[in-house]
Amino acid sequence: MEAPLYLFKVFTDDLSKGNPAACALFSEWPQTDVLQRIAYEAKQVVTAFVVPAAQPQQYQIRWFSCQQEINLCGHGTLAAAALLRQLKGPGHYQFFSDCGDLEVTAIAEALVMRLPQWRSVSVNTPYALTTYQPVECFQTRDLVLVLPDEHAVRQFQPDMQQIRQLPQHALIVTAFRAPDSYVLRYFAPAIGIDEDIATGSAQCSLAPYWAAKTALAELKVQQLSAIPADFAVFIKSQQLYLKTQAVPCPYLTESTMT
Repeated sequence: MEAPLYLFKVFTDDLSKGNPAACALFSEWPQTDVLQRIAYEAKQVVTAFVVPAAQPQQYQIRWFSCQQEINLCGHGTLAAAALLRQLKGPGHYQFFSDCGDLEVTAIAEALVMRLPQWRSVSVNTPYALTTYQPVECFQTRDLVLVLPDEHAVRQFQPDMQQIRQLPQHALIVTAFRAPDSYVLRYFAPAIGIDEDIATGSAQCSLAPYWAAKTALAELKVQQLSAIPADFAVFIKSQQLYLKTQAVPCPYLTESTMT
């Protein structure tokens, strides 16, 4: 069994920006250790694998970092949708996983992904993180520190050893940017991602929070990592959507093989 491994830049229409993700379409699932080896050799933040499901435009999806299988990766799903758009044409694609289902409408000029809205629970700031003086602290799958302003998010100095010890999947720091935006940074060293470039799944936590705080149905988002990444989120009919773009890199890696 073999399939080409494609590379996309996600959350951008510019190859010099965005978050890279590898992806491959198989006819059936290889063994997990084979998928992990491919992801390790791809040396990308995330590698997404998809296989056809029961109906046309339905696919099963799994995501891997270089170290391990991970759950609900937004930018890996967007890369997979961009690959299907390239191979199959524009359409509405459904992705099924053990960690939740996602939908992406892939048209010529945009990718629109429906995301779950994760319930947040207010928690006390872990003692190791109190020095950052957050305005608020809550958790979903991730731990979120709400900081006073954008400057505090930009100047945040993560202690990766402390973050690695947190029981949550990752640490997010965020702040509002007037009049209609929020900023964030995302740290997940426990799964091999010290700081992510752009994180779709973080919006499952942040978009509902900031929409409730601001009463805005649409918000611009900027992730303040070393490589620029911009996108938008909006809530329509109580559903959360993320809108962005993805572009193929001008080469393929060697074929993956089981």
